[in-house]
Amino acid sequence: MIPVIDLEPGRPDLERKIAEEISEACRNTGFFVVRGHGIASEVFDDAYAASLRFFALTPETKDAFAMRTSNARGESDYSPYGYSALLSENAFAYTGKPGMPSDYVEKFSVGRLILHDDEELPFPADELGARLRAALKRYFAACETVAGQIAELLALALDLPRDFFATRTDTSNDSLRSHLYPGVDPQFLNDQGMGQHTDGTLITLLTQDGPGLQLQDRSGRWLDIDVQERDSFIVNIGDLMARWSNDEYVSTPHRVRLADRQRQSIVFFKLANDDTVIECFPKFAADRPAKYAPIRYEDFSLQKMNLLFGREEAR
Repeated sequence: MIPVIDLEPGRPDLERKIAEEISEACRNTGFFVVRGHGIASEVFDDAYAASLRFFALTPETKDAFAMRTSNARGESDYSPYGYSALLSENAFAYTGKPGMPSDYVEKFSVGRLILHDDEELPFPADELGARLRAALKRYFAACETVAGQIAELLALALDLPRDFFATRTDTSNDSLRSHLYPGVDPQFLNDQGMGQHTDGTLITLLTQDGPGLQLQDRSGRWLDIDVQERDSFIVNIGDLMARWSNDEYVSTPHRVRLADRQRQSIVFFKLANDDTVIECFPKFAADRPAKYAPIRYEDFSLQKMNLLFGREEAR
């Protein structure tokens, strides 16, 4: 059972206690559940309902809004906007394991530009598209708030300035992906909703409407994460926190197995500013060498995305 942590908004007297609970969870499993975050239930309801309406469209209609892997903002820039069909992505590739099966999941993705209504993004030009865009915008903004609260508590636990992570993530190209997993099907080659991987994030926030998500504990066992409430965030730290902490905080492998029914989830990825240097905090290298060389986030991210989309290094 992963820890359940209440953020207790409006209780500054509990900050240190909550920060230590989060820190302990990051050391033990890298996963925890967050409640008491103050986000209204309709933010979740609207995002799930609007996403499901989009996924119910015909394949031809959805493919008209296919996600582009890069855009005009730069040769090495990846654009997290639009639709990804079943089997179009492979989570194993993201971790440098080519030749593995692709994932049985549909996705609709957005990034920080969703916060700007005047940006042209790949949404249907009708009432459905307007509702989807508005719902995902609200959900994205809510996740930014919760991720910021968690990052500040992590800074507190690590005896860093409260704004340490805030100043290194304030222009990060964060992304949000709404997922639809089909139920198991005898025609499928396997029950892989999403292959084993770790996240290249600072923090990941996930909600779901049913079982399927699993984490791998340190003994190698796969454990189900079955959180019933759709408005409870399942939080995991990613590779950035593992690098900063010299693996004292664990970026835990996880995967999704298909269930006997359709499953939705929405995942928010909190990243870092392109110019942020990810390097081991001195306190975690006092009695052992740093495992990872310092790296700019832009270079780290580009390596990951090139693996995911099968592109050669862009520079």
